[in-house]
Amino acid sequence: MSHPSGVSSILDSRRVRRTMRLSILEGSITQLFLNWTTGSVLIGYMLHLGAGPTELALVASVPLLAQVVSPFVASLAASLGGRKLLTVLLAVIGRGLWVLAALLPLLALPPEWQGGALVALVALSSVFQAGNGTLWSAWMGDVVPEQERGRYFGLRAGVLGVVGMLGNLVAGFFLDRLPAPFNFQVVLAVAVLASLIGAALYLLHDEPPMHAVKADLRRTLSAPWRETNFRRFLSFTLFWHFAVMLAAPFVFPYFLQELRLTFTQVAVWSAIASTCALGTSWWWGRVADAIGNKTVLRFGTVLAGVGLPGTWILAGLSGRIEFIWLSAVLDAFAWGAIGPAIFNLALGSAPREERTAFFAMFSLASGLAGCLGGLIAGPLLAGFLPLVWKTPYFTWTGYHTLFALSGLARAQAWVLLRRVEEPGAIRVREAARATRLRWTGRS
Repeated sequence: MSHPSGVSSILDSRRVRRTMRLSILEGSITQLFLNWTTGSVLIGYMLHLGAGPTELALVASVPLLAQVVSPFVASLAASLGGRKLLTVLLAVIGRGLWVLAALLPLLALPPEWQGGALVALVALSSVFQAGNGTLWSAWMGDVVPEQERGRYFGLRAGVLGVVGMLGNLVAGFFLDRLPAPFNFQVVLAVAVLASLIGAALYLLHDEPPMHAVKADLRRTLSAPWRETNFRRFLSFTLFWHFAVMLAAPFVFPYFLQELRLTFTQVAVWSAIASTCALGTSWWWGRVADAIGNKTVLRFGTVLAGVGLPGTWILAGLSGRIEFIWLSAVLDAFAWGAIGPAIFNLALGSAPREERTAFFAMFSLASGLAGCLGGLIAGPLLAGFLPLVWKTPYFTWTGYHTLFALSGLARAQAWVLLRRVEEPGAIRVREAARATRLRWTGRS
């Protein structure tokens, strides 16, 4: 088998396939931890602890701010000449810290401090997990053959989505039927156990060898910005993550507080999205292999800007929960395109010999921009909440204003993609025709 990315000269085909299969297994187990320490579980825990808009924005934003450590971790990996053991160490520490979150109600903290303590714990854990994510991304980028990345990471995302769906349903069942905070403690304890099993599986992965080089943090920070095409990609990344995080911290609070959904209903929303994502992620991956990640990303960002905030707003204005189920389907289509495409475009825009450093800067840039968007979102929502517009037919709230603002920004992100070059990408009109043919099975 020929691997244009250069992997075949480092790992043979059998070891590549074995590591790709192991990565799906590891990701499936770790997905339980990721779902149970974010989303409705974390937001529900924060609301139980009495969190307000500012704390909700902070707990969504600090994981992104933690990504500033990525270039430092990349430099450390380069000086060590390997990523596996450092990846495992960062995973174990970052995930193991969540034991403290499960024990938080048992600690002798004043009630008014508990929400802030959980935010601080999320921030500390995220520092280690961000480093882990940067190394894993560069590592798997070296393992997976370039011509298969769209299909593989699309399939992996779909499988992980189904596992996450089942996990969300189980968590929703426990959260609705057990008293708080015991329900949150049980879910978080099981999440930590699953995450440590996932970390242990990293040890079974094969790693392409790296030559130890002297750490050059200055070059790690500056080289990605000197490469013209990658700089254009980073400009898109900055704007996109800022726009997304203007609304993202408050979607689940909106579901739980404004729309009065139960944890089980939120889990059903996740289940619909995850089930649809199993097909859409794999399908978008095939489309990306044919027409390019850039074009797929353009479709996804516009859909995420128009469709998602639009259905959230319509659900609130009409009082019809059916719009929430529709938003779950649109979520799968939008993020099934965006997730693998932005990951693969980052890999494809970075020179292979400096992939870890370039991916670290991608992580840092998206983290800083997303954190800034989330931090601004808190005061924005607080300012919008008193501005309520009531009519005989609907009530427009501050949540709707925030969602509309984020949606408008998201829908314009594609403009910054136009100057990003990607070999093999085709024009939008040609892409639409190719996408239609693949959807109907005539490709």
